[in-house]
Amino acid sequence: MSERPVALVTGAAGGLGRAIVAALSEAGWTVAAATHRGSDLAGDLAEPMAPASLVGRVLDRHRRLDLLVPNHAAMTMAAVDEHDPDDWWRIVDTNLSGSFRLARAAVPALRAKAGSIVFISSEWGLIGWPRASAYAASKAGLIGLTKALARELAPTVRVNAVAPGVIDTAQLAVDAADLGVSEAEIRARYAAEAPLGRIADATEIAASVVFLASPGGAYYTGQVLSPNGGTTLVP
Repeated sequence: MSERPVALVTGAAGGLGRAIVAALSEAGWTVAAATHRGSDLAGDLAEPMAPASLVGRVLDRHRRLDLLVPNHAAMTMAAVDEHDPDDWWRIVDTNLSGSFRLARAAVPALRAKAGSIVFISSEWGLIGWPRASAYAASKAGLIGLTKALARELAPTVRVNAVAPGVIDTAQLAVDAADLGVSEAEIRARYAAEAPLGRIADATEIAASVVFLASPGGAYYTGQVLSPNGGTTLVP
């Protein structure tokens, strides 16, 4: 049995996922890094049985679970009247339903260790975004899920979310392709919209996850941290 606290991070092959895994490991966590494919902790989290299977494999290996970070995500962009409904629901089922099923499967183990959940939402779940209705809706749903589960699982399990602004990861290629511009151009456009004049590095977002899971974040539950360079400043 692991003596170190154990975290399950999904979407671990992506830029943000890798940063979260590295930051938690550096902070002293044993990290079970789950990917969509290509590892022994692989699975398609849009499939109804996959989340429970994944949590079961982690518990078989480590005998405990202290932190769940559902970081996996799917995104395509299309106008609302052109978006194929099957693809729309695939995104929602991956991002929202998959995260719900992971939480449901993990709750007994998290209760046993007074653990926590940190959902990965998005700034677009707070403000919306054109041609991203499925992604924005799924990420907004995660915020609602965060607040509902925080009330339901308190005081034993804390539940929070991080809703990042634009991050410098490979996902920017989707935005660039949708607008027909280069990745360099999409980075420049997003940077110009932020009061801090740049987009985030994945390590900056990972730091928020580590904080919420740490003793320093012990009085946070039902909260949404949005590291976004000031793009959602309220006048």
